[in-house]
Amino acid sequence: MMSVIGFLVVLAPLVVIHELGHFFFAKLFNVRADAFSVGFGPVLINRQIGETSWRLSLIPLGGYVKLLGEDPSEKLPPELAVRALGAQAPWKRFFIFAGGPLFNFIWAAIVYGALFVIGEEQLTTRIGRVLPDSTAERSGLKSGDVITTAQGVPLKWYTDFIQVLDKYPNQPVKLQVNRKINNETQSLEVSTQTTQAPGFTVYGEERHLSIIDGITEFPRGLVVAVTEPGSAAARAGVRSGDVPESLSGIVLSDYEELEQVYRQLPAQAAFEIGFAGGKTYKFVKPTQSKGNLGEDLGLHSTELVIDSIVGGSPAEAAGLKSKDRIYAVEGVVLQSFFQLRALIQKAGEDGRTALVQVIRDGDLKTFSIKPKGNNEKDALLRSVMTYTIGVAPMRTFASSNYAIERTLNPALLVYKAVERMCVMTARNFISIKKMFTGDVSMKQLGGPILIGKIAGESLTRGWRAFLATMAILSIGLGVLNILPVPVLDGGHILLLFIEWVRRKPLTMKQIEFAHKTGFALIALLMVIVFKNDISRSFLN
Repeated sequence: MMSVIGFLVVLAPLVVIHELGHFFFAKLFNVRADAFSVGFGPVLINRQIGETSWRLSLIPLGGYVKLLGEDPSEKLPPELAVRALGAQAPWKRFFIFAGGPLFNFIWAAIVYGALFVIGEEQLTTRIGRVLPDSTAERSGLKSGDVITTAQGVPLKWYTDFIQVLDKYPNQPVKLQVNRKINNETQSLEVSTQTTQAPGFTVYGEERHLSIIDGITEFPRGLVVAVTEPGSAAARAGVRSGDVPESLSGIVLSDYEELEQVYRQLPAQAAFEIGFAGGKTYKFVKPTQSKGNLGEDLGLHSTELVIDSIVGGSPAEAAGLKSKDRIYAVEGVVLQSFFQLRALIQKAGEDGRTALVQVIRDGDLKTFSIKPKGNNEKDALLRSVMTYTIGVAPMRTFASSNYAIERTLNPALLVYKAVERMCVMTARNFISIKKMFTGDVSMKQLGGPILIGKIAGESLTRGWRAFLATMAILSIGLGVLNILPVPVLDGGHILLLFIEWVRRKPLTMKQIEFAHKTGFALIALLMVIVFKNDISRSFLN
């Protein structure tokens, strides 16, 4: 339902904007517009205003403006012939044909301007979490580090960082980071590696992307789990689900910061942890501290605590229960959910039964569980086997790595909006070019079903996502219509250019051949996009 609503809410205004572009230039040059329709097919609503019939039609996959004299064979009286489309100078017809795509591009710039005023949500270069025993940790990176430069390139947002990494696959990269905990700047060298599964460039090219192993964008949320009744945390009165807010007066933003502040404390140091609701608990750091809140105090992150178990899953059959904390798999003590997922996947691929150990009410229990394979589709619609045991963890994430960037200066606002529109438009054209060269798969194309899905999802994510989606789709509509395919706006411009070079109009036979060719190409395109839509939506 959200896909249908999203499709109508996003696409209908874009169709109106597009057709208004044609209508505006037609009226500007005194060409009579007989009809303005949103949608195709049978007319649902029809209202005559002046000389134009304003219509709402049944099929919401576009629209049209019917102009006087579109059919060159139509016989018109002299007083109307001067207002016919074909009677206009070539440069006027150019603007009438190009008006639709032009208005789509202008509308995209306006939407981007609105988005910049509201404030664009951006992911900062602050590292959310550095996973234990990873390349990032061994290179000296720490959770909460803010990456200021990569290979000497100043960074503002996380996307800037990713773009630099992508230029250096499987190579060492020099980073400069600011470390909040010590208020210091450090220079580090970290080796990149390429992803095992292919990803996509901004143009839609399939590529093994360059990453730094062990970096995640988001830190864990400040929700703790207490699973050992005899632990220091349990004796103090802390319960699972409690939310720590400060440690020894230092305000915390995420679980990574909680652990880092704790590690800085000397052995036998007395300290307090303040929790939401005004509760404060006192602790003493052990003499033989492991530097880990879970092992020292029994204060764990919730990421390995089972929230729910899928009915009929291997975990349910084995006897796992909600609130169990998964401790180890195959004898490997777990330090993250990512590690759990990788070990279960490996056991499934090897066809082995995995030994899973959990902490339940302070006791260690062992279960033999055979992972279940699920045949799924990846982003390239290829079959991949994903192995799971059927548990949903209590994972929470902090939102502290997001920042809102607003632009209120009028001149800068116009510049940034137009620049973003131009960049996104150029990416569309480059992607189309790469489809012809084979660098981008035709499977990347999507039709009404994909548009509806994207639009529907954007509605659930708030105004920023909705506006960004509308701008992207407006640009896509403009680019599609400007392509030099007969029956599209770009095709009309192409025929107009041929007419200008020939210095005489095309014959009816030539026009009919061009239109038949255009219809055939559009029909082929529709078959491809509908096939892709069906594969994504129903065969996944």
